[in-house]
Amino acid sequence: MKLFGLVAASVLLTLSLGAQAEGETTQGANPQQAGMEAMMMQMMKQEMAKACQDKEMLSCLEINESDCNAMMTGVLDKCMAPNFSQLMAAQGMSQEERDALTAEMENCSKSVSEEHGIDPEKAQSCSSAKK
Repeated sequence: MKLFGLVAASVLLTLSLGAQAEGETTQGANPQQAGMEAMMMQMMKQEMAKACQDKEMLSCLEINESDCNAMMTGVLDKCMAPNFSQLMAAQGMSQEERDALTAEMENCSKSVSEEHGIDPEKAQSCSSAKK
């Protein structure tokens, strides 16, 4: 589904930037890491806002841009932000741990979507229709 795919893509972006930053940091990196997290969250918000401007997707899902933005903000606040340190450490995890984290993120995203009146199955069909 495009919405969940966007979340997954944001996670991958986060991981790649986090790994790059991790390799460049030295001791005393806590303020730097907090700044990096804030920057990455802002980047993800911007990408999600762009996705919510896709008129074809909005029409298929039968929601407006405002509802889409509210749902995406919910995903960031409820799913991404609380797990940010785990997402940053994902490259050092085993495949099983990464799979479990991915499943947790997908389940959380689906739950937030449902809270906002978006049926995950309908969203899947909308995403499939765009391909």
